Amino acid sequence: MKILFINISDIIGGAAIAARRLGKGLEKYHSTENIFVVRTKKTTEENVFATRRNQFEQVSERWFNIASNLLGLQYQYLPFSPKVILQKTLEFKPDVISLHNTIGGYFSTSLLIELSKIAPVVWTLHDMWAFTGNAAYTFGDTSWKEMKNSKSNTHTFPFIGINTGGMLLRQKKRIYSKSDLTIVTPSDWLCSLAKESPVFEGKDVHHIFNGIDLELFSPKPKAGIRKKLNIPPEAKVIMFSAEKLKNNARKGLGDLMKILRVINGRTDSKVHLLMLGEGMPEGLEEFNNFYVHPTGYVQDEAKMAEYLSCSDVFVFPSRADNLPNVLVESIASGTPAVTFDIGGCGEIIKNDVSGCLIEPFNIEKFAEETLRLLSSDEKLKELSLSSRKFAEGNFSLKSMSDNYYRLFERKIRKK
Repeated sequence: MKILFINISDIIGGAAIAARRLGKGLEKYHSTENIFVVRTKKTTEENVFATRRNQFEQVSERWFNIASNLLGLQYQYLPFSPKVILQKTLEFKPDVISLHNTIGGYFSTSLLIELSKIAPVVWTLHDMWAFTGNAAYTFGDTSWKEMKNSKSNTHTFPFIGINTGGMLLRQKKRIYSKSDLTIVTPSDWLCSLAKESPVFEGKDVHHIFNGIDLELFSPKPKAGIRKKLNIPPEAKVIMFSAEKLKNNARKGLGDLMKILRVINGRTDSKVHLLMLGEGMPEGLEEFNNFYVHPTGYVQDEAKMAEYLSCSDVFVFPSRADNLPNVLVESIASGTPAVTFDIGGCGEIIKNDVSGCLIEPFNIEKFAEETLRLLSSDEKLKELSLSSRKFAEGNFSLKSMSDNYYRLFERKIRKK
């Protein structure tokens, strides 16, 4: 089976990580032949092709995209990337197209019609954008169900200037109706929303959990890792991770600071805090009961697995999310997590199984549960074992690969 993957990047961001893992799994378990077409190529892998071929195309298409969004003409036309995507698809002649994150000014929505004439398109949604006017997440707004777009959504990434969301929704529905298109969502939460969307009328919508390498992300001895990080073996360690640690409201940086402030005021012993990501939020230096370990953005999965294994608790106060890779990685590493019951987070974190699930934005309860876990070595050990068991039963790379392969086979037979 020949599969062409399309995504904004080959390794940067959650969608890229999930798509890359899927490709590796399909190669390993089903001997597929894969190529990736991405806007931003960071690896040197020969089967990955960038849609922007030089600096001129990168800069000019970026500014073209900014201007289009301001005018409310989001992803109507882009001068370079769609042509390259179509060209590579025609050259490769895939049996199926695995489409992922189309946000980012490289994929014209109407391209779906042309691509699906070549091969069936299976679109894995990593956020809500495919069925909203313009927003990746609407934070509870449901105007999209009525083919409308609330003005507040225009200020949500990816932003638009003029509120043309209703028109964009009608256009999406027309394009999807003319395309050989199947929808997959990694979370049941997003699957339910997608099934309620008028733009997907008549389309198959499936739910397949993202899977990970359970050998790479597995419990590892804490002592050796902590020694490398100058963390005492008996210390209490919590961890937070996001691509960017400044101006990242969606991942809950503001709430994280409030939670840390509460913990700082209620503990008499020093807590070590691993902060993974680009930049650093202001104010951490005020918390005298924390030793902060900034690592920068961690791209290497082996390092990520080590950081998770050496932590006691992973904290993740996200305000909007689909099925966060890092929560799956955490419990697979035997590290229970505390998170808000947002999006698909509750499909990964189960109370007293893989961590603590907190009512959205209850800062007091979040801090209280984190402290409760840190205060009991016995509870941490119990949750470490049950977290790992839950990950093994739900998030294996083989299970994800098998489910996608069967779906791809069905779509190819119908073509």
